[in-house]
Amino acid sequence: MGVSYIPVARVGELAAGATKEIDLGGRQVLLAFVEGKYFAFSRQCPHEEADLKTGTLEGGKIRCTNHNYCFDLQTGECVLPKGGPPLTVLPAEERGEDVCIRLEW
Repeated sequence: MGVSYIPVARVGELAAGATKEIDLGGRQVLLAFVEGKYFAFSRQCPHEEADLKTGTLEGGKIRCTNHNYCFDLQTGECVLPKGGPPLTVLPAEERGEDVCIRLEW
């Protein structure tokens, strides 16, 4: 198994509650800084592919403004409504002065 760390931001670049758009080789991802942690996740809501860039961050969750689906940013679990489709999340972490998304294959 291989592991790569893709730098996507500088530590301190995002204010609390902010997001940044990331292009990972054609895949659109958002990076969020919430409660002192970085989260990376698909920009498309898995319910009907609405753009989560317009979503609302609520603690460790994001709420889609299209139909109010709400997802846990740590696990991707759809918490409202329960049992809805999960959001794709990627591990994000600080590595030195960079915020990186960890990719494994």
